[in-house]
Amino acid sequence: MIIILCAMEGFLAFLVSRMVPPVMRPAHALLEISIILLGFGAVAAMHRHPHLLNSEQITLRTGFLGAVDIPVHAISSVGRGTRTVTGRGLRSITDEADAVACSVGASVNMYMEFDQLLSLDLGKAGVVAAKKIYFAADDPDTAMRAMRAVVKP
Repeated sequence: MIIILCAMEGFLAFLVSRMVPPVMRPAHALLEISIILLGFGAVAAMHRHPHLLNSEQITLRTGFLGAVDIPVHAISSVGRGTRTVTGRGLRSITDEADAVACSVGASVNMYMEFDQLLSLDLGKAGVVAAKKIYFAADDPDTAMRAMRAVVKP
């Protein structure tokens, strides 16, 4: 949607430029370019990066908000469960002391549980010990199949 708005802004900038006095056209052009670049910058910032899964680790990504690497051998189970966790990015969960969330938005739809407490670096929030991590996947069914193929409880 933002890309469409940026394209429309670019088109309308030429029409409005014809109505702006010639003395103001350079300032108007600078303003329009700034608006369009800001829009494309927002698109780039919100772009979702896929989670990565291999036989040794799972990398959960939160777009530009960070990522966390989980060793596969530490995972005891994976499951589905929709819930809302306040905040964005890598963060602790206030009502679960030994759980963290890793998502671009507040909504998560999957979780991983660990056999033992796992030290996770949450960046500015510091290092926390977690027994569970909640995250979001665009296609939870496909993510569950892929993770269960790798995770051997």
